[in-house]
Amino acid sequence: MASPGELAASTAPLALVFERATGLSPAPFAVVAGVATVNGVLVLVIMASRVLYGLARQGNLPARLGHVWTRTGTPVAATVLVCLAVLAGALSLPIALLTQASSMLTLTSFTLVNIALIALKRRYPAGTGGFRVPFWWPWAAALASGGVLAAELWRLVA
Repeated sequence: MASPGELAASTAPLALVFERATGLSPAPFAVVAGVATVNGVLVLVIMASRVLYGLARQGNLPARLGHVWTRTGTPVAATVLVCLAVLAGALSLPIALLTQASSMLTLTSFTLVNIALIALKRRYPAGTGGFRVPFWWPWAAALASGGVLAAELWRLVA
């Protein structure tokens, strides 16, 4: 479709491949990419606000972040705080740094969630709860997420 040099020189390499492969304008591809990006950011905002909410409910952050608005059932203060942090980052940091940071934070949370699942499986033996997952699954998921995270960190420092 395109040589490695063309892809490296392009500001939109996936759009270039799409255009070459289909002969169509890359505009629809750009729209889909934009929607996917906004969706990804929305998921991260929701996830981060729920983490802040949970930490506040456990007493590890200010109680205001653990308040749920009765009308919507959402932690509005935590969501607003996360949105302000995202806005500040979007306005002040390069996009490459933002995408790398969000990927690493996501991998960190996946790794920690699976480690927590391992601890829960040890604390509550099989058959004592409603949630069941094969023994090996959280180990494999933690190793996979942690391995990719470690490789990324190694790539950054090497």
